[in-house]
Amino acid sequence: MSIFHRAAEWVRRHYQAIILTALVVGFATGAATTAPGRALQPYTQALTFFMILFISFTITPRQFLTVSRQPWPVLAGLGLNFLFMPLLAWGLARLLVNNPDFAVGLILVGVVPCAGMAAVWTALLKGDVPLSMAINALTMVLGPFLIPFSMALLAGADVAISAWGMFQQLAIILLAPLALGVGLRWLSDRLWNTQPILPLLPALSALTAVLLMFTVTNLNAPLIMKGQALTAGFLIAVILYFPIGFLLPHWLGRTLFAWPQRVAVTYAAGMKNLPIAVGLAFASFPGQPLIALPVALAFIAQMITASLFYRYLLGRAPQPQVKEQLSHA
Repeated sequence: MSIFHRAAEWVRRHYQAIILTALVVGFATGAATTAPGRALQPYTQALTFFMILFISFTITPRQFLTVSRQPWPVLAGLGLNFLFMPLLAWGLARLLVNNPDFAVGLILVGVVPCAGMAAVWTALLKGDVPLSMAINALTMVLGPFLIPFSMALLAGADVAISAWGMFQQLAIILLAPLALGVGLRWLSDRLWNTQPILPLLPALSALTAVLLMFTVTNLNAPLIMKGQALTAGFLIAVILYFPIGFLLPHWLGRTLFAWPQRVAVTYAAGMKNLPIAVGLAFASFPGQPLIALPVALAFIAQMITASLFYRYLLGRAPQPQVKEQLSHA
């Protein structure tokens, strides 16, 4: 195993601890000073750009061929990402969240694309990994066009939203690095062997996201300390969002898809690309730091839910999958 593989594996195995450490350190330092967060805030757009560029280099044009081979699972994944999950976030925000900034932040969690980590969980459960990666790639492509419309429709009552301005921000932090990353991967595969460095790129993307999470918590720590955040309704909304987002698609998919496709579609729905939400919160709402706070808390809720749901599905998987997973435990 190369040094790139070892570094990437270390980050993957300890990523939950790394994220939690960043949140704790960000809050602890922010209680004393927000200087680190204010120093990093001007660079959040650049950080988001490189975060997407790193992960986009792992996407190949070939992954989009899955659309023609499995159109219905792909369409289900897209519908869950851009219709069900945003409406779920909007419903919870309307029922439980009083602060308009928190409501916008929760809706922002719902409208962003699928996370690349969905393919990792899908692989662990012997699901359809190419399908998961195809849904992820398509949501990244469609995101810049659908997110502004969704935010204007669902969050326009809480905060002034310029759909065109948000599209411009998404073009910079999502569409441009995505196109550049996929294009560079296509070109580099024809010029030299890129396989040795590929495992490191998701780790670099994940660590860039850690810096964004630290910035969010550091800037918002004084508001949390003053009791202007973390109300009971807001916390309940964040806690409920991901369990519902996992369980309902999985339950509905029982009669529609075989196990491999159902796992892929479920994790593609439940795993949201929260670093994009952080970058978009900073880029589109620079004077409203509280909008990014629900995204930081959603990181914790998503990691816990994904891990618990993995154990839940492992006990309900077809017997060959269960036996093989237990043999590697």
